[in-house]
Amino acid sequence: MTRDRAAGAIAFGSGISDDHKDGIRWVDYRNISWNPVFCKRCDICVEICPKDTLVLRNDAIIEEDNCILCGLCERYCPDLAIEMIPEAVAAHEARAKEAPADPPGEAG
Repeated sequence: MTRDRAAGAIAFGSGISDDHKDGIRWVDYRNISWNPVFCKRCDICVEICPKDTLVLRNDAIIEEDNCILCGLCERYCPDLAIEMIPEAVAAHEARAKEAPADPPGEAG
């Protein structure tokens, strides 16, 4: 990957991680971190996403707004190029615990 292609891909993110132990810069979106160097643009993450949240655009994986934090993109990426952001996962789990259960008598 040329330096210009990597810089163009990185420009799509909402921020750049510098806290990864591998020393390589990652693009931070709302729920995932994406590594443009590791990613070979195989589209497995795009195809596996049940909400069509991930798209390949201008040689970069982009996260759109409807992510449900299922983790399938991270699990199925053969290049380890996607990671769920731990803070996003923790916030999602906290919201799920706070959500009220179905009121009694309203179950199907």
